[in-house]
Amino acid sequence: MCWMGVMPVNRKGSKVYNKELQKKFYAMKKSSILFIVFVLGVFLLNTLPVHACSAFMLKGAGYFTIGFNENWKTMPGMVVVNPRGVKKQSLNWQIMTSASATNEKRISWESKYGSVSFNLLGLDMPCFGMNEKGLFIVELYLDKTFSKPDDRKASMFWAQWIQYQLDQYATVSELVKHLSQAPVIDWWPTFPGSHFFVCDKQGHTAALELIDGVFHVSRATTMPYPILCNEPYQQELVKLKKYQSFGGSEVFDMNSDEWTDRFGKVANYLKAFDSNRMSPLTYSWRILDNVKPGVWQLVSDVKKGELYFRTDVGKEIKSVALDQFDFSKPTVLFLDLNATLQGDVHESFKPLTVAINRSYVEKGFPVGYENDKFYHSSDYDNLKNNLDRYVRETYGLGE
Repeated sequence: MCWMGVMPVNRKGSKVYNKELQKKFYAMKKSSILFIVFVLGVFLLNTLPVHACSAFMLKGAGYFTIGFNENWKTMPGMVVVNPRGVKKQSLNWQIMTSASATNEKRISWESKYGSVSFNLLGLDMPCFGMNEKGLFIVELYLDKTFSKPDDRKASMFWAQWIQYQLDQYATVSELVKHLSQAPVIDWWPTFPGSHFFVCDKQGHTAALELIDGVFHVSRATTMPYPILCNEPYQQELVKLKKYQSFGGSEVFDMNSDEWTDRFGKVANYLKAFDSNRMSPLTYSWRILDNVKPGVWQLVSDVKKGELYFRTDVGKEIKSVALDQFDFSKPTVLFLDLNATLQGDVHESFKPLTVAINRSYVEKGFPVGYENDKFYHSSDYDNLKNNLDRYVRETYGLGE
């Protein structure tokens, strides 16, 4: 999860899902919003470690390889096998934290595709994942991201929104085509969200960026370099074009350790790749480690549906392949993301239970959403109970 879930507000009537608050917030002058974002950014940069991520696709004749770095802090998490054919309902922050039923607009759907996802916050709450058709999506923090209220649509918590895309769509084109119909993304309370790196089995990529409440999509000719970090894609592209290898006159310093140079470093590595000297998988690991080694790392052979991953706790590379799982079976399987295993681990997955899922909720939310007051409130108890109920009723998990 590539964002900083900090400085939230949890006072009565002040949550971001509150429709009246949303309307007032977006009635503010644009200059005021930009000023607030600027002040928050300065504060965060001066009081917290930098939280950042990098995603890319290395592609050529016969290969499409994804690389992803999660650069933050040691995190709990699980790898989840999500079955197809499951009927679900949308969740937002108000629904999750309320003690009783709400009148929030909701949508229902049935998962068309099974998937393997990497979850910090429990079942149906991934940071990234790939479905059985090869669609991959990951979120990366972007401080310019805000959702715009739309009373005609349901809102959906950002992590479930990722799972919704994996459940519904097979390709980048299909996902982008339906963006205007997608639920409004409900980010952490009163804090900016993320943008998304999306790719598929055909090697197509896209950057989805929700800026000022409107999706900006970079793809095909507007995404010449399949990379995403933590600035708007087109802004990164303008900066990249200043350098010699990309049409400019300046020399890029590959030894730079600046976070703002990650996009340029990855672009140079992608440009320099020679498949006669190194395999795409090995080279992708090299890019991840040379740019900024992440606490979570993923490399994937998209064409083969193979996922390779490791963490700062489970340091050895583990792997699974999508065709090793029967997504028609209703049992939800999981593996601790930090397991100290190595190699093919598909046989190490176990059935998920309500109690095990709650343990990941209890470990994951305090990492993702840094707000001590919230964890001493009834809202947090409601969240745990509501998520227990959701996974029990949606998936029929054992206790």
